[in-house]
Amino acid sequence: MSRTSVTIPESLLEWFQKYSRKQKRSVSAQLSLMIEQLKEAETLESKKDSS
Repeated sequence: MSRTSVTIPESLLEWFQKYSRKQKRSVSAQLSLMIEQLKEAETLESKKDSS
């Protein structure tokens, strides 16, 4: 695992924290999940393009 920091607007962070709570995940867990989903989608798109 790595630790990093990001700079985002306060209102966006507040929204994401609320969203994460609704999903019953920490902000870190929610970000990890969403990045993994984006990575999978990108991989599938790359495979389609190379066919």
